[in-house]
Amino acid sequence: MGMASASTTYGWGGNILIIDLSREKVIKKQLDLTIARMYLGGRGLNSYTLFKLVKPKIDPLSPDNVLCLANGVLAGTGLPMTSRLHVSALSPLSGILGDGNAGGEFSATLKHAGYDQIVITGRASKPKYVWIEDDHVEIRDASDIWGMTTSEMTDWLRDVHGDDVSVAGIGPAGEHLVRFASTIVDKYHSAARGTGAVWGSKNLKAIAVRGTKGVEVADPERFYELAKEDEEYFKNSEFIKKVYSTIGTHYGLLNWYPGWKYFEKYLGPEELPKGVRPEDLAKYEVGRTQCFSCPVACKDVYKLPSTGEFGTSSEFESIYALGCNNCITDTEAILRMEHLADEYGMDVITLGDTLAMARFLYEKGIITEEDTGGIPLKWGDAEGQIELIRMIAYREGFGNKLAEGYRNFAKLIGEEALKYCYDVKGLSRGWYHVDFMNGVFTLAHATSTRGADHLRGRSWAYWENDRNMDPELPLKLLENGLPDYRKDPVGALIVSERACVLADSLGRCKGSINSWPQAVPLVWKYPLFKGAAMLVTAATGVKFTEEDLINVADRVYLTEMAFNVKQGIKKKHYAVPFPPEIINTPKVQEELRRHWQMVDEYLRRRGCDVETAYPRRETLEKLGIGFVADEIEGKDFPEWDGPPLWPLDKYPSGR
Repeated sequence: MGMASASTTYGWGGNILIIDLSREKVIKKQLDLTIARMYLGGRGLNSYTLFKLVKPKIDPLSPDNVLCLANGVLAGTGLPMTSRLHVSALSPLSGILGDGNAGGEFSATLKHAGYDQIVITGRASKPKYVWIEDDHVEIRDASDIWGMTTSEMTDWLRDVHGDDVSVAGIGPAGEHLVRFASTIVDKYHSAARGTGAVWGSKNLKAIAVRGTKGVEVADPERFYELAKEDEEYFKNSEFIKKVYSTIGTHYGLLNWYPGWKYFEKYLGPEELPKGVRPEDLAKYEVGRTQCFSCPVACKDVYKLPSTGEFGTSSEFESIYALGCNNCITDTEAILRMEHLADEYGMDVITLGDTLAMARFLYEKGIITEEDTGGIPLKWGDAEGQIELIRMIAYREGFGNKLAEGYRNFAKLIGEEALKYCYDVKGLSRGWYHVDFMNGVFTLAHATSTRGADHLRGRSWAYWENDRNMDPELPLKLLENGLPDYRKDPVGALIVSERACVLADSLGRCKGSINSWPQAVPLVWKYPLFKGAAMLVTAATGVKFTEEDLINVADRVYLTEMAFNVKQGIKKKHYAVPFPPEIINTPKVQEELRRHWQMVDEYLRRRGCDVETAYPRRETLEKLGIGFVADEIEGKDFPEWDGPPLWPLDKYPSGR
C-alpha cells in the first residue's frame, strides 16, 4: 500500500472525537492514517480501539468500559448501501466483544460532519447528550429526555436541532441497564449485543449529528464509475425487484426455518402457522423505506390498527424470536412487540429467546410462579408477553431477572436451567446438528468473535441466499477463490468471515437477505475482494490490492480474538450446545468429535495455537500487529463465565 498524498485525507473523514464524560471534555484527534490503512474503519477501527483501551475483566457497566461508534471508510459516499454504523464495547450481556451494526442515516451524517469514529469514556454525573454540527461539538444536559422512548427522544432532538439531524441513543431499557439493550439509530435501526446498557451506565442518552461537508474521494471519476456499476447490478436484478424490495426478510420465513417453541423444531415453509406468513404481515404494510444510499428498500412500514402507531422493519428475527419461538402467531401482537422493542431499545433476538427459555423452564418445572411473581408463563400468551416486555424494559418484578439476558438469566436460576441454555460465549442462535450444512452452522457459531451469530460469516460460507438471488453467482464465487463448503467447510468459513469483516469496516450493508453482492461490492464481476480493493483505492488514494484487504480482515479478526482472550475466552468456549437429553447419545458424541476436529483445523489455518486458541505471535507479527502478541503472549487470564452480575436490587427500577 502507498499513500497518494500525505497532506489530504480522502474517503475517510479524517478525525476522531473522544468524549470524556467524567470530565465533560471533547477532544478532537486527527485520524492516524497508518492505523486507518491497517484497520480501514467501522468494525476494524472499533476493535482496534477496544483492544488498546479496555483492560481485562472489567465490569462492562463500569466507567472503565469504552463505547465506540464508527462508520466505514466508504460510508457516506455514492457507493450503494454504505449506511452502516458499527457500535462496539465490552458487552454487558456476554462479557466479551459486543458489537452491533445499524443502518439509517447516522453513519453517513457523521462522515459528512468530518468524523470516522466517536470514542466515549468515563461516566457523566447526570444525564447528558452530545450535539455535533460539523466542527461544533458540545455535551448538553439530557434531563428533559431521560426516560423518553427512542421515538420521543428523536422527535425532541429534531424539534431542538432540526429535522435533518440523525440521532443515535437509547430508550428506557438502556437507562435501566437491561443487559441486551440496543443502541437505536433514527428510531428504528438497532445495534445489539448490549451496547445500549453501556450508554445507560455512562448516563449518556443520545448523540445528535448534522453534517454538511460531504466526502471527498481521491479519484471521483473512477470511484463513481465503479459505484454506478454496483448500483446497476441491484437495480437490474429480478430477485431484488420481485422479492427483496417487496417482502424483505419475510422471505426468510419461507427459507430460513424459524425456531418453534424454544427450538423444539425448525419450521419449513409448509409448517408455518397462519399469522406468521409473509402474506399475513403484508396486510399491515403501508409502505417501504430504506437507509442512506440504498436502492433496495428492504424495510416495510406497518401500521398497528389497534393503536394507530407506525413502525418499520418487522424483520425475520423479530417474527421468529418474539413470535414463533414463543408459539405466538397473532400478527398484530408480534408487530406491537417489535415496535415496543424499538421504543424501549432492546435487541429482539435476545429478548425473544430469553422469554422462550423462561417459558420452557416453567413448563419443565425448573421455575415456578414463585420465581415469576405469580405470572404463568404459557406458550402463545401474546398479551402476557407484551406486559413482560414492558416489565423487562423497566426492570420491574420478574422482568428484572429476565433483563439480565439469556445466559445470565439461566445462571440466576441455576445449573438445571443452564443445561437448556443454548449459547456460545453468551449468545444464542439455537442449537443445530454438526452435520447440518457440513458443519458450517455450528463452526460459525463457535468461532464468531461476539458469540453465536449468523452475521460473522455463516450465511456467506454456503451462499445461503446467493443461489436464489443470482443462480450463476455461486459458481463464480467458487471459481474466484471461495472454497466449496461441501468439500472444505473450514476454508469456506474463514473466507466468509473475511467478507463480513470487510463489509463492517467499509460501512457496507451485508443485506437483510444476506448475500455476497451486498456485503462485498462488485463481487459479482471481479475476484472476491478485487472490486472492493479498487473502490477503496479510488476513494482514499491509497493503493489497496485484494491481498491487502485480506490482511486487513485477518488483522481485525485476530485482534478481536485476542481481545476475547484478555476477557478469559479459552479453547473450551468454542463448544456448541445440545439439549441434555441427547448430548450423550452416540450420534451427538460423534458430531462433537467432528466439531472439535474442525475447530482444531480452523485454529491452525487462522494461525492460532491449537491448544490455547491464542493467536500466535508469528501470525500477528506477519500482519504488522506484534503489539497484540505483547498483550497476551505467556499470560493466563481468569476464565470467562459471562459478565459480573449485580445484585438485582442495585439496578434502577420502575419509571
